[in-house]
Amino acid sequence: MRFFCRGALASVLLTVTHCAASAAPDYIEAESGELASAYGEKVAERAFSDELTDTRAEMIKASLTPEQGCGDEPQFVLRDVYPYQVDPRDVMWIERYRVDCEKEQHRAILMLLNKDGKFQAVPMAPGTTLTDPQLQIDAGNIVRTAALTRGDGNCSESRVVDTEVAEKPEAAGKPWKENWSVLACGTIHDLEVAFTPSEAGGTNIAVVANPNE
Repeated sequence: MRFFCRGALASVLLTVTHCAASAAPDYIEAESGELASAYGEKVAERAFSDELTDTRAEMIKASLTPEQGCGDEPQFVLRDVYPYQVDPRDVMWIERYRVDCEKEQHRAILMLLNKDGKFQAVPMAPGTTLTDPQLQIDAGNIVRTAALTRGDGNCSESRVVDTEVAEKPEAAGKPWKENWSVLACGTIHDLEVAFTPSEAGGTNIAVVANPNE
């Protein structure tokens, strides 16, 4: 009986140790189920561990501006994680964050697991845009160019600092509008952007003209 009790105690201790080791950091509120179903438990465990914490923190901090009032070490919550694949062989997912600032900010990161087992983190457009990673690249190029043309002509640097949905699509495949804010040489340009899905495939992107300009 004594041997049985010791064995049972050892089993409990091992279980507790395993649970502690696999527990996600406090800033992660997202569920790991979708990632585990798509890519397996080992990938999900790495994604939901401290392994990527420093990378996430650095990327989020770099995306913020002083005007947003987020502090030197912004606090954030990983609220949503879901797989994203261009090719069936891809091991990629999108992570969405809520950032504690004077006005709550939203950030997203595209995370890739390369064949060598190393992670690659790619920043996505800030804010709440509905666009996927590829559409964000196209839209980003268009709005940054538009912002530069509205300047004094001496500016050559610009970046997207926020997005929000202005008009939601009525249904899948229907057009929608968003507001994109672009920082260009110290000036923020707020642009209205229209997204119109094409029957032939793809999405048309247009910056809506400002009647006051």
